[in-house]
Amino acid sequence: MAKTTVTKATLPIIDIVRSKPKLIYLEIPKYRADVVIEVTTTGKLSKPKEVPSTAMNRLKAAAEAVMLEYEKIIKEEAVRLDKKIGELMQEPTKKNVAAAQQMIADSNMSIKNALASAEPAAQKAVEKTLKAEAQKDKLLKEARVKTTVKCSLGVIKIGASVAKLIATSGAEITSYKTIVVEVAKLGLEINQQLKNEAKLRKDLQKGLAAFLKLRETSVQQAIDRQGLGDIAGNLDYSKPMAAIKGALKSAKDAGEEVTQGRDLKSIAAKIMDFSVKKIKSNLADVEKARVAYREHTTKTRHRADKLGASADKLMKAMKSNRTLKEGVKIGAKCMDLKRAGSAMNKKLAEREAFLVEIQEVMKGNGLEIDDRTTIQKIKELEKLTILEEGKGVLDAIKDIKGLVDNVVEAAA
Repeated sequence: MAKTTVTKATLPIIDIVRSKPKLIYLEIPKYRADVVIEVTTTGKLSKPKEVPSTAMNRLKAAAEAVMLEYEKIIKEEAVRLDKKIGELMQEPTKKNVAAAQQMIADSNMSIKNALASAEPAAQKAVEKTLKAEAQKDKLLKEARVKTTVKCSLGVIKIGASVAKLIATSGAEITSYKTIVVEVAKLGLEINQQLKNEAKLRKDLQKGLAAFLKLRETSVQQAIDRQGLGDIAGNLDYSKPMAAIKGALKSAKDAGEEVTQGRDLKSIAAKIMDFSVKKIKSNLADVEKARVAYREHTTKTRHRADKLGASADKLMKAMKSNRTLKEGVKIGAKCMDLKRAGSAMNKKLAEREAFLVEIQEVMKGNGLEIDDRTTIQKIKELEKLTILEEGKGVLDAIKDIKGLVDNVVEAAA
């Protein structure tokens, strides 16, 4: 009966991919392979010796050469896939993330199928080498060989940094939307402020004009009531205090015939008392209109300040997300918004200062400032409207909202 001897050799390959390619988006796992080679030799009369270790080493080398061919297959697949994933991750939308995950799954299946052919390929290579060995060693002429390959398959996966990007993408999109909602709300408020501004400005202008007219007639009536109108000559009632002083001087020059026992102080007091009583209610209306316009101006400026802060937040978010294609456009529009807001704020600050100056008209019960100074102030008020600057702000908000809406829609 024939005797057999089985010589066994094990080839552990810690990682088929010995040199990992430089990938940006993917991670390649270890692909461990354990190759077992069993050579059975037969002796007719006695049990044959084991196959020499040198011969077994050559068989292992043949198997290893086959296994390492799969390194090239895996590396090429990974590099190709990394490029494709990179293209998709330019916009990490749900659709693109799903496509990337499917591509990775397909590639892992492709690698698995390729490695399934490793065992028959290694068997073939080992048999070929054994045949060559048999030419030099009679012991191997009728030897049989069995090659077993067991692979521990890892899977290619998205890198940690990209996984974080995908995980935070939805949160980032939500934050963009939240900021834009803030911006849009402020824009609506500013738009309403612009509509109200025209009415408030006209109320103040109308009130000042009415006050000036009433002030002139009131002072003139007060002087006439004291019997000084005819002797005073041509008084300039647009300068009320100067007119009153002129009338008193004429009374002094005319003497007892005009004053009739009255002292100039009491005449002056009666002129002032009559004038103030006549214009007092009108003066209160002017102050009410001025305060309303000032408060409106302050509120608009505060909203413009908040708008600038929201634009800064959105710009910062755009800078932190370098993969968002629309990020540069949105950032540029934020700068447009900030510039328009700054221009509007500058004019609003000028208007606030101007409205403080208007208080000068109210000094001395509204009798100290002449008409020409006040009329000039009314004209200046026209220059401080913010309609043009407001339009620039609203246009920038509209552009930003449109761009961010597109991003949100794409991510849905």
